[in-house]
Amino acid sequence: MLRWARWALTGGLAGLLLVACGQGGQTDDVPIPTLASFDTLPTAYFLTQNAPPPGFSSLALDPIERGLTDHPGWAYTLSGSFSGTFDVTGDAAQGSLSVLVQGNELGQARRVVLEVSGSAFAPGQETVRLEGVRISNDYYLVDVNGQCSQGDSGLAGNAIIADLAAGQILGGVAQAVPTGHRDTLNSLPAWQYTFAPQDARLPAVVTHPNSEVTLAADLWVAPEVNAVLRYEVTVTVRGVHLLWADRTGSTVSGTLSLRYELDPTAFGELPNISVPHGC
Repeated sequence: MLRWARWALTGGLAGLLLVACGQGGQTDDVPIPTLASFDTLPTAYFLTQNAPPPGFSSLALDPIERGLTDHPGWAYTLSGSFSGTFDVTGDAAQGSLSVLVQGNELGQARRVVLEVSGSAFAPGQETVRLEGVRISNDYYLVDVNGQCSQGDSGLAGNAIIADLAAGQILGGVAQAVPTGHRDTLNSLPAWQYTFAPQDARLPAVVTHPNSEVTLAADLWVAPEVNAVLRYEVTVTVRGVHLLWADRTGSTVSGTLSLRYELDPTAFGELPNISVPHGC
């Protein structure tokens, strides 16, 4: 995980050393090449040698799934958990969620499976599972009871579930820059990026005047597919509401973890999206 104090970039070369010299008593300065400081040279060399391809030196990644619809097919998962307490009562507040999102642009189809459990995310219910499918302009919803409805008037709103995206929960990043670290993830070359806290948008956390939020993040981009490959955030919060929690109820304090992960295999094999079973 990247912590802001550890991963703040220096902003490029610093402490440039300018040397002037003259010849035979001449007063005019003779221009010579600018030299980098020995203190910054290793960092500059490391960033240069591990730089991402051209066009990826600074990225706007909001929403976090930006660019996926440019591919014929795609898929990703979003998972999360919360552990903490309700501020009013001091009772334990726990929760987990998982979201599978698949898209077939050629077939104009989209599928979302949402599972939520725990008092922090789904008060009064042990587990909520909803499946939404959009095929062209037709929407389908399988509700918590396994009943299917068609159109846009289901229990949770057919279109709301079928069109749910990671950016509505995890948000995105207004500006991200490379750290100089690279790796191979899911068989794809990937570069790690960092960003300033104020450039992160996180809809999952609803703050209030006295709220406290501390964010740590790990962001990897795969230029080959022009998409975020992995994005993990760990948020320590105090006095906030989460996701779909009742805004009139107690706030919570604790730790929220969210993880977005792209499935590159969907680029080569289009997701098979059909009308849900029972519809």
